Amino acid sequence: MTKQIEVNILGRDFTVSCPEDEEENLQKSISYLKHKVDEIQQSGLTIGVDKTIIKAALDITHEFLNQGDNKDLHTLDYQNKITNFNLLIDKVLENH
Repeated sequence: MTKQIEVNILGRDFTVSCPEDEEENLQKSISYLKHKVDEIQQSGLTIGVDKTIIKAALDITHEFLNQGDNKDLHTLDYQNKITNFNLLIDKVLENH
């Protein structure tokens, strides 16, 4: 069964679908994305919604790719996070 999750990022509302058993991971992904977006906005270096989202995506991808030896322990969790994050990016860019 699929669940609809309402998300607000950078003042924009999105509806994201996920399997019910993945809702917790999606919520964690959303929270992490919002945290990264806040960090970028607080730095004052990136202007604009699209650039902020792209910078957050690059930062998260960089963190993922540099997990080193611990990567194997967290691969499944991060794969889910990246999948959910990609869904969010697609929604942001689609609605822009």
